[in-house]
Amino acid sequence: MRVMADGKDEERTKALVPVAAPQPPLRLAASLEAARAGELLAVDRRGRVLSRAQQRRVVAGSWSLMGTVVAGTGLLYGSAFSPLAGMIAAAASAGYFAFRMRNWPRYRAAMALVGESRWEDAHAALLALDGAGLPRLCHRSARATLGALDQLLGRPEAALERVNGVLAELGDSLSVIRWQAATVRAAALVRLGRLDEAGRERDRFVTPRPDYVELLYQGVVLAIAFAADAPESLPATDALHEWARAGLQRSKFGETLVSLAWAFHRRGDDDMARHLLLESASRIPRAALPMTQPGLHAWAEQRRAAWGLDAGEAQGSEPLD
Repeated sequence: MRVMADGKDEERTKALVPVAAPQPPLRLAASLEAARAGELLAVDRRGRVLSRAQQRRVVAGSWSLMGTVVAGTGLLYGSAFSPLAGMIAAAASAGYFAFRMRNWPRYRAAMALVGESRWEDAHAALLALDGAGLPRLCHRSARATLGALDQLLGRPEAALERVNGVLAELGDSLSVIRWQAATVRAAALVRLGRLDEAGRERDRFVTPRPDYVELLYQGVVLAIAFAADAPESLPATDALHEWARAGLQRSKFGETLVSLAWAFHRRGDDDMARHLLLESASRIPRAALPMTQPGLHAWAEQRRAAWGLDAGEAQGSEPLD
């Protein structure tokens, strides 16, 4: 056996062994406006963003419900049959919940990768989970997220196929997963040049829309308008100013600001367009437009060069009043 004279051989050996990227924790934002890079939004089934206190109440309520079911099952069987039967029933009930939630840690880990914009890793992790015994809600969410990741990675056909199944299952449901899947479908249709179909998907969005669903809707409206080169199809300028004001209050979702910059440019307001384009850079943790909307990306790069914009200037600037 060879004996190393010093630690250099050991260091060289370690250098040849690939080291897996550390697994990030799942981080949830406190609000739509406060969401930062690496954070995901916690939303209820209707698409309302949950505050920290609401997130804690949801977690506590879930654990309380499971505890109540386990204890209630044990008491029911214990009083109807025997204490031993009650213990067995309670254990069986707890085992059922444990079995149903067995992949929850892997699901959380995959969603944390989404938050970190590690889209390739997240796609592989969610794909490994697809159909692996997740609760129905998580399973549908995973499939819709896989479709979104396919779109972000430049695979609109795969995204369309994946979310079509989710939408078929949900029908006319008003759940947030339905709107997430509808947004992916519309974006994929735009990327494929099927604008009439994308427009029909846009028109299915209902009102009133919770804050998160409203953000999804705005993205769809702006993407279709850009692809069709139809700024006249957008809402009135006052409404666009409201969209821009809301976007500038956020720390993420800069792609919407890029689309709005185009809209204001086409409406003849280049001062607003420059401001929005400048502010967008610091709000995009990882650029997706080259894959999802290459035409808009090319327009933005051309305008940046023409206007002499430096993305670094946006750091620390104040939101527009």
